[in-house]
Amino acid sequence: MNHRLIIFLTLMFIAATSLASGIDYIEQGNKAYKQKQYKKATEMYERALRDGESSLLRYNLGNAYYRLNDRARAVLNYERALKLDPGNGDARFNLKFVNEKSKINETSGSNYFTTLLSGWVEHLSSNTWAMISLSLFVLMLAAIVCYRIADSVALQKTGFFGAIVLGVLALLALASSYYMYHHTTKTIYAIVMTDKAPANKSPRNGEKEEFKLPSGTKVEIVDSISNDKNSNGAMWYMIETTTNKTGWMKKADLEKI
Repeated sequence: MNHRLIIFLTLMFIAATSLASGIDYIEQGNKAYKQKQYKKATEMYERALRDGESSLLRYNLGNAYYRLNDRARAVLNYERALKLDPGNGDARFNLKFVNEKSKINETSGSNYFTTLLSGWVEHLSSNTWAMISLSLFVLMLAAIVCYRIADSVALQKTGFFGAIVLGVLALLALASSYYMYHHTTKTIYAIVMTDKAPANKSPRNGEKEEFKLPSGTKVEIVDSISNDKNSNGAMWYMIETTTNKTGWMKKADLEKI
């Protein structure tokens, strides 16, 4: 019995020590950042990630990398912060700031209205949009009930047209939920980590170069291949930029979000 108690207490001590260690890494990272020791801050934040991720931690890590002029890793961590929490306004603002300062073109070729709409939708997660859709649907049912039982013509009109408006909004929220679900789970994005990384016409070394991308550029991975003997078995990704240009890039030049 005593041996079991000793083992149990030992395990509890190890668990408590590990938890405290993770908290200490975040605190040490914050302290180093305030003291402008940005290299040390990144090391502490990276260690804290071993105990679990959070949008705030990724945001702080992005800030530290930005201070080190590591644009690619700053963008990568801001993007990962937004993937964990699309409502992280600070990460979204800093990401936009870094892209504008680096003159990275994030225009997708869509019209202004479409770009504005998608940007607004991306501020909330798929689960949040789903809850909004459900709430609007419930309100729509209430409006229908109001239309059916109301005595006055004014209330009937309010219930009738209110149900139509709420139904349309519920469908839009549901569509936004699906868009965000596909955007965050089905579509694979990556950040270019190598400056002036070449995108080739085909997945082979020495092939025609289609274009080059600066570090920090966000791309979509649409295909992959790793059976090219001429490339020593290197993994290649077919990528598509936000301006709809496509090409093949080496895995070593990219980091998935």
